[in-house]
Amino acid sequence: MTQQSDTSADSVGEVYDQFADAGATTAMGGNIHVGYWDDDPGVPLAAATDRLTDLVADRLALRPDQHLLDVGCGIGVPALRIAAGHGVHVTGVTVSQQQVAEAAERAVGAGLGGRVSFRLADATDLPFQDGSFDGAFAIESLLHVTDQIGALRELRRVVQPGGRLAVADLCLRRPFSGDDKAVLEGMLRMYEIAGINTPDEHRARLAAAGWELLELTDIGEQVRASYGHAAAAFRGLADSLDPGAAEQMTAAADLMEGVGENPHTGYVLITAQRS
Repeated sequence: MTQQSDTSADSVGEVYDQFADAGATTAMGGNIHVGYWDDDPGVPLAAATDRLTDLVADRLALRPDQHLLDVGCGIGVPALRIAAGHGVHVTGVTVSQQQVAEAAERAVGAGLGGRVSFRLADATDLPFQDGSFDGAFAIESLLHVTDQIGALRELRRVVQPGGRLAVADLCLRRPFSGDDKAVLEGMLRMYEIAGINTPDEHRARLAAAGWELLELTDIGEQVRASYGHAAAAFRGLADSLDPGAAEQMTAAADLMEGVGENPHTGYVLITAQRS
C-alpha cells in the first residue's frame, strides 16, 4: 500500500471543492465514482455509474425503512438513488461543506428531504451514537483515509449487530514499479488519496476492525472503461477553463487514465457484516 502521510480530512475536502468548482462533478454526470459495464460497452458513463451504485445497494440486503450511513457521500447522487429505489433512509457524510450544501439541495429537489440528509463529518470520528444505523456503504471514500482501520472501527460502532457494510474501492493487484509507480504516486497526490490497498490489505483491515468478511470480488475489468471516459470528460472541460486550471485538469485526466489502464489496477466490491 502506497501511503501519502499528509492527507487529511481538510485537504481531501479542498480537492473535491476545487474539482467541483472547475465543473468536474457535472462532467462526470453527478456520480463521483467509476461505472460498471458488462456486455454492452455503449452504455453512457452516467448510466454505468448508476449501475455501480446498484451493485453496492444489492450487497446491503435492504428492507424498507432501514437507516443507512453513506460514508463519503459526494453530492448525494448514490444516496438519493438508493433511498428512492429501496424505500430506505440515508444519512450521508462528507468532508466537503460544498458537497453537503449541494447534496441537500438535490434531496429537496428530488422530494426526498424527509428520507435523506447530509452533514459534514470525518469517517474516523463519526457524530452518531452506537448502533445508529442498520447498515453502511462507502464508495471510493476509504482510500482517502490514512487511518482506515480507525474508520472501519467507527463504522462498526455506529452499525447495529448483524448490519452490513458494502465497500466499493480501488485495489492494486500487484505493486507498481518504474514509470508506472511514478504515475500512481502522481495520482495519489493529485486526488489526495492516502493509499490504495491490495485485496489482502482490504481483508486485513476489515478483520482488524472487527468486521466479518462475506465477499470480496475484483470487478476491475468491468470498471476499467471508466478511467478513459472520465479522462475524456476532464480534457473536454479543460477547454473552458483558465490556463492554470486547464493544466491541472489535463494532468488529472492523464494520471487517472494512466493508472486505470494499468492491468495491476483492480477494483473490489466488498460485503462485510457486524457480528
